[in-house]
Amino acid sequence: MKLNWKVGLVTLSAFAMVASSTALTVSTTAMAKSSSPIKVAMIPKLIGVPYFTGASQGAASIAKSLNISLTYNGPTTASASDQVSMINSYVNQGYNVIAVSANDPASLAPALEAAMRRGVKVITWDSDVIPAARQFFVDQATPQGIGYTLVKLVSQHFKGKVQVGILSSTPNATNQNQWIAEMKKAIATKYKNVQFVTTQYSQEQPSTGLSAAEAMIKGYPNMKAIISPDSVGLPAAAEAVDKLGKIGKIFVTGLADPSVMKQYTKNNTVQYYVLWNVPKLGALTMEVARAVVDGNMPKNGTFNAGKLGKFQVHNGIVLLGPPMIFNKALTAKLSY
Repeated sequence: MKLNWKVGLVTLSAFAMVASSTALTVSTTAMAKSSSPIKVAMIPKLIGVPYFTGASQGAASIAKSLNISLTYNGPTTASASDQVSMINSYVNQGYNVIAVSANDPASLAPALEAAMRRGVKVITWDSDVIPAARQFFVDQATPQGIGYTLVKLVSQHFKGKVQVGILSSTPNATNQNQWIAEMKKAIATKYKNVQFVTTQYSQEQPSTGLSAAEAMIKGYPNMKAIISPDSVGLPAAAEAVDKLGKIGKIFVTGLADPSVMKQYTKNNTVQYYVLWNVPKLGALTMEVARAVVDGNMPKNGTFNAGKLGKFQVHNGIVLLGPPMIFNKALTAKLSY
């Protein structure tokens, strides 16, 4: 397969900062001048997932220089109700900022709106809530960029029509649902050789994802590709393809961390997959948290995050940048 790498490919130099845990050199920023210490609670969808761990490492690398006391913690399963309990607890403990990757766009809203009424700043990152329930959203890439890139990888791999299964995280996951919607638009408008035949869910659990992927493969014998826009689902889908002896027969792509994809790119179960600079996403979230508290965060325009760079902001959405395409060689050089 010959790929057009113009969409989403960023050179390795852009990832030099994340090549090792000691190489996260994004921590010295213009906002470090802030003298007032603040407390930030960074809540992922769930803990124990390399993707969210990578984001927390990026956040931790920059927090001290911004005079941020950072607490990173989340539920052990992808539970919106558990996130609500944590939000309420951190508000009662006097945290200045809640930064959450939402498990559900609506369920968290009442707790977040109550937090804002008490003067707490609320930002989301990775997965958004309804706009009324937060002040800013740090978006890893546009839904269109992610959706179109994933479908393009599949479309270009096959010369003719191809049936594809989707392995998402949960039915209510904001970001996955947006990406899937954009995938469908990409198919309708450009990549018409791609046909979705089923959507299943990992529930953010590797064993559940593996079972769902195996069921898809067995239940849809004409399915020749799986797209998993889920950092738990993609390695689960790859494991299922490997386990069932389908390497080279089912094309697998999606979103995941390099650390969990090394074995699957090495044995050619996965040729290409998509992500972004995850530690930088965490670091940018801290920059936004600091700026919101200091009153320096624009709702529209350009946000200058010091050595992290400049980022576009539109209606309170801060865009990290375009998605990246990873192959075996790039994956082997990264450690998160």
